[in-house]
Amino acid sequence: MGMKRDQWRRHSRPVLKTKRWQVLRQIVLERDGWACVDCGTKRGRLEIDHIKPVRSNPELAFDPANCATRCSSCHTKKTRIECGHPAPIRSPERDAWAQAVADLATNPNPAT
Repeated sequence: MGMKRDQWRRHSRPVLKTKRWQVLRQIVLERDGWACVDCGTKRGRLEIDHIKPVRSNPELAFDPANCATRCSSCHTKKTRIECGHPAPIRSPERDAWAQAVADLATNPNPAT
């Protein structure tokens, strides 16, 4: 298996360890209203995503216009597609179930 170890290295790791990144992270979270730009959730862990990846655009690592707030689920989906994995195919039944669970989260007693 001739894959180089460097191929899977996280190019953003040196960026994420800086004080400059911590300040930029807060700015982006506030700009995006502390919500995922894709699904709008404000629950769970919010991550700051580089719209154009650091591995191919290192000069944009600290550019707020190149950053967006995403929940971990949306961030994972976007990153997987960028890396060449196919977008997940979901059945209508699964979407209906997800909507029912989301409705229960916002209204736990629908009968009242």
